[in-house]
Amino acid sequence: MYSDGKPAISGEWFNSHGATHTGRVRPVNEDRFLAKPSNGIWLVADGMGGHSHGDVAASMIVQAAGKIEKPASHLDLVGDFLGQMHGVNEDIRNLAREHGLGVMGSTVVGLLIAQDQFSAVWAGDSRLYLNRGNRMTQLTKDHSEVQQMIDNGTLDAATAASSKRKNVILHAVGVREVPYFETIDGEIRDGDIFVLCSDGLTAHLSTPDIQEIVLSHPAEPACQLLIETALQRGGTDNVTVVIVEYRGSKQS
Repeated sequence: MYSDGKPAISGEWFNSHGATHTGRVRPVNEDRFLAKPSNGIWLVADGMGGHSHGDVAASMIVQAAGKIEKPASHLDLVGDFLGQMHGVNEDIRNLAREHGLGVMGSTVVGLLIAQDQFSAVWAGDSRLYLNRGNRMTQLTKDHSEVQQMIDNGTLDAATAASSKRKNVILHAVGVREVPYFETIDGEIRDGDIFVLCSDGLTAHLSTPDIQEIVLSHPAEPACQLLIETALQRGGTDNVTVVIVEYRGSKQS
């Protein structure tokens, strides 16, 4: 039991799987992912290909998150995750400065689950979706110049995909002295399916595309089919997917 009396959510109550692919255009895969159901942590990090050593930055984020121990509460889990992200932001900047590597950075989206709560924590345009019942919802909002333009009415959402500014990211880990993270919280329910992904997936698949595949296959084959579909449609970027299915549990 947790300190507030709520039951722990066991890693055995999840069916999760992650997969990544370099894609058909880029020579290096700068995406990384983590799936650690025993501690309630899943994440996708997309190294910034337009900068230096994005793969190193993404790897450092995964390593930092992997250090988090099983939490005492959901609040502790979120606090520990944010603490690690702020710490690795400093580590990435120090590494870049010490070795003259220029700007190093990576997006990150994390799914954190403890007790009966989930949180999404993100910086950048890697996304988290939730399928509940027959509805799939994008929980995160891209930290991108294009999304900002859509929000302020200067860009039509229908033409955003073809914008030359679509890859300009406003927030990422390692880029600024003080990183910015956005967080949303909710209550987990039996049957929930979460999808974390890099923009290499969403460049080629719409929300209905993702939902159709996720609802038609278990986590592992769904990950593979999502990636295969992105590759068939051009595979213009590294593509990474993590699927988390919550099966629920009967409390004794």
